[in-house]
Amino acid sequence: MIDSRVPIDVICHADYSGRIKKTKDCPGLAAFSAAVDSIRDANVAGTVLLDAGDEFCASYWGGEPVVKALELLGTDALTLGNHEFDKGKAFLETCVSAAGYPILCANIMEKDTRSLVRGVRPYVMLRKAGVQIGVLGLTTEYTPYMVERKAFLPYEVTPSVEACRTFIPQMRREGAQIIIVLTHFPFYVDEGGISGELYEVLTQSPPADVFIGGHIPGDYAGKVNGTVVLKAGFGGNSLGHARLWFDREQNRVVEAECGILLTNREAKGRPSIQEYEKAVTQPFDAYFHETLATADEEWPMRLAEECKLGNFLADCMWEGAGVDIAYMNATTAGGAICPGPVTVEDITSVYGFSDNMMTAHITGAQIYELLELVYAPERFGNNAGLLFSGLIVYVDHTKPSPHKIQRITLRDGSPVEADASYTVATSEYMASGGNDTGKVAQALTWKNTGVPYLDAIFAYLRRHQKMCIKPEQRLHEIGAPENNNAPF
Repeated sequence: MIDSRVPIDVICHADYSGRIKKTKDCPGLAAFSAAVDSIRDANVAGTVLLDAGDEFCASYWGGEPVVKALELLGTDALTLGNHEFDKGKAFLETCVSAAGYPILCANIMEKDTRSLVRGVRPYVMLRKAGVQIGVLGLTTEYTPYMVERKAFLPYEVTPSVEACRTFIPQMRREGAQIIIVLTHFPFYVDEGGISGELYEVLTQSPPADVFIGGHIPGDYAGKVNGTVVLKAGFGGNSLGHARLWFDREQNRVVEAECGILLTNREAKGRPSIQEYEKAVTQPFDAYFHETLATADEEWPMRLAEECKLGNFLADCMWEGAGVDIAYMNATTAGGAICPGPVTVEDITSVYGFSDNMMTAHITGAQIYELLELVYAPERFGNNAGLLFSGLIVYVDHTKPSPHKIQRITLRDGSPVEADASYTVATSEYMASGGNDTGKVAQALTWKNTGVPYLDAIFAYLRRHQKMCIKPEQRLHEIGAPENNNAPF
């Protein structure tokens, strides 16, 4: 008797972020390719590799080498992430045109033309092992608040649920036998299941077999209302994997199982990919291996609470810009600094962006307003905390927003006065209103220093010769932040 069931392997990842080079935190392209091949080699005809976005905007080797790396992995389709927009329209279109695989995004439009991003499709039909698979691409609706304002100005976001209600039935009409929704959406896991943007869209959309998310760290593989939900990746450290059994007679998926595959850092990968990894990254070896300073202890990053690494990053901005106050979003940082020599590579592993520092004058009233914005529950749920230097902040989380900030002083203990003016520094991203702080940031007159923030970090370390921070406690809290979704 001939078995009518066909195995389809769906493997996925997100937020690879150009991590072609092997580092302490990332396995590198060759080892990651070995993880992909370990699944694909067992089902060559029936495996689909999907990428949930945040890939092209690597600080050093640039977009097109990353586009090529994903092609060498055998990517079948990629959906845009918010960071695909970081470097503007021309950069994005160049990357899209260079890709030898479909780039998807059904819910971001060009304002002028009312069409999708140039070269991008809403969905693609893939044929694997004789089975038609429809893949719809979506990007988080929060993208305008996660990209430097001018870079996203040509675009606007449209509702994701409407895209699902339009294109899932359309894919079915065109013969899709399996439906996958490939998103750069966050979601959060707790004892009650999952919540957040992916869950909200999934539960309001026509049925799909698989929903894939991204955008925030953390691996997940499970079923929600009968739909397989996957999230994995972040620098190639893992793959989400779903094995779907498609029954030809019933013309549907009749069984599904899912899990997470962790990348073996010691795997060699294909020789051609080893060679490509070396060719792209080796010219930067001397730069990355420069020792800047030493660290006496481990400093892990925490997104929703005060930590030494966060204070260090803010102090580098404060000292580098020569201002009264510096602030930046916590979500730019992650990982940890370990004891011992601290190299350029160590710093770029915990802070991967390189926009310029911006300075302005800010009133005390605006400082209070900024911090109230940060701790508003919905905004805090999306962005976590703020890193700052030059201030001491007293916040009562038991109070309703916008009445949580009880007192703010300068480092010397003198109160921040509502009508006083202070010099302030932040990144280009935050100066444009990033993390939904535009109500304050866009009311200020910013000056571009022309100094990349990473250069300020390097200068700080060369000057001090060790990881060090100003010693004061900066955040005094009553209770805990509402809607805290921070993954670390």
